Amino acid sequence: MPCLRWPCRASWSSMKLGRTSSRGTAIVRSDRKAPARTRGGAVSLGRVGSSWPWAVLAWAALLVVIVAAFRPAVPVIWGDTPSFVESAFRTLEAGRPTVAGGRDPGYPAFLAVTFAFGGDLGTVVRLQQVAWAVLMLALAATAQAATRNASGLVPIILVATYPGLLLFRNVLTAELLFAVLLNLAVAGLLVATCVGKTARCWMIAAAILCAALAACFRSQGLLVPIVAVLAGARLARPDTSARLGVMAVSVAAALALLAAGSRFAASESDQASTVFVPKTLFCNHLNIVLAGDAARREIAAAAGDRADATMARLAADFAAEPGRWPVLGFFGDACLFDNALDRDVADDAGNAVGAAAAYRRIFLAAVRDRPLAYAGKFVRQMAYGASIAWPPYGLDPAIPVSTDDVPHVSDIMMGHGRAAPPIDLPGGSVRIGLLSDLPGISAYLFRALSTAFVIAVIFWTVTAVRRRRPGFVARGGIVIVMWAASIVTAAGVHTLDVWRYLIPAVPMVGLMLSLFAVELTETIVADHAAAALRNKCLNLAKTCRSSSGPDRPN
Repeated sequence: MPCLRWPCRASWSSMKLGRTSSRGTAIVRSDRKAPARTRGGAVSLGRVGSSWPWAVLAWAALLVVIVAAFRPAVPVIWGDTPSFVESAFRTLEAGRPTVAGGRDPGYPAFLAVTFAFGGDLGTVVRLQQVAWAVLMLALAATAQAATRNASGLVPIILVATYPGLLLFRNVLTAELLFAVLLNLAVAGLLVATCVGKTARCWMIAAAILCAALAACFRSQGLLVPIVAVLAGARLARPDTSARLGVMAVSVAAALALLAAGSRFAASESDQASTVFVPKTLFCNHLNIVLAGDAARREIAAAAGDRADATMARLAADFAAEPGRWPVLGFFGDACLFDNALDRDVADDAGNAVGAAAAYRRIFLAAVRDRPLAYAGKFVRQMAYGASIAWPPYGLDPAIPVSTDDVPHVSDIMMGHGRAAPPIDLPGGSVRIGLLSDLPGISAYLFRALSTAFVIAVIFWTVTAVRRRRPGFVARGGIVIVMWAASIVTAAGVHTLDVWRYLIPAVPMVGLMLSLFAVELTETIVADHAAAALRNKCLNLAKTCRSSSGPDRPN
């Protein structure tokens, strides 16, 4: 009888041929009981850290963090708040999306609905706190469903303690709800990879709707629903008319939401909204504008007799506050809030439409003249966004308040017949707590997490190129493309020097770290198991050779 038994031979042959499971783990056979497989076909190898006591402990820790993170429902006024409140009352009175100050209509619509049902600014904060808690629970459930491992909850617990997201629960701006909808869209797509075809179509439909709503809250997420539709169509591949109908209805509803509730529906509500996007493009690419002859000719043609004064004003804006936005290279808001420029470049009628058209023509001329300069700026912004994917933001002990805008908001509410109670606008700061109490340690922690995210993206790229672990590649790819879609608009139009533009994407970074940590752990365990089995087979083969004789086959 041969000394090498069949199971060991089969194991050794499978390792030599590089046979892997769908997650890239070596499929081995031995005399022991075969390890259980996950839904995606991955060998669990004992599911390190995924036993139920660890899962219970991780969920308990998350719930403790969520409860400890709650703060009083005190509204905090920032510079964008007056425009949002004014837009909310205009929307409520007009019965359709109407904005002021260049705001997106999603958050004003949310405020208008809250006011219509008798709520106040404190109610808005309480709703934002509930939305944050729902997001944390959804992220944790998604991480556990996608990884089948309790250790995948650790990055989500860190997300729940992140001050950069915690502070926006009290601030009356669109960032928190945009972050909730954006990350619920990602969670829906990830869960769709773990369920059957029928449930998958419904999860993808919900993800597409969340992505469309996110774009209504912030135009920064304008590309997110497009990516969600493309990724969802690839995941779903509906093979029945009912599933195809679900997908078609979700896409139609998303288009209707974008048409009725995005910036496109309210872009001409007032002068600031009309010029906001083209002037932002013009001002945040002012270095390319001033360096190109074509753009200078467009400025001279638009300004006419005021050309020299306009160029001098642009040069002064470009030189204002050097170093404030180091990645962009200059402080773009100095130009953006220079209202005299609108009069200089407007047509003879002097209206906002003419100024917006002039800004758009100048920007396009500059990009056509120097496309490589624009591409270089964009690549530099995206690389910066990845390197600081978990920005050390909100590490002050309390949320700063724009006290100058508190009476402004009160005047707006009184002007629309709704007096704000004294408790509604205290004008005081709100303590953030948790990691913001340890700013030094937190800054190093977030740098380490950002570095880990870059390593995770590199690991995913290598895995995808080698065509290994298709489950991890699919889920990691969803997170990466949605993360890129959520920041690409800010990188191409504005600047990621403004860290709060990166804040809504931080929960996605946490999901990517969950996937990466579990996949890396299982890969290491699988490699150790394969090495141990290989050594065992080699030792057994040596024993057989040494004990073979003329009456015993080799």
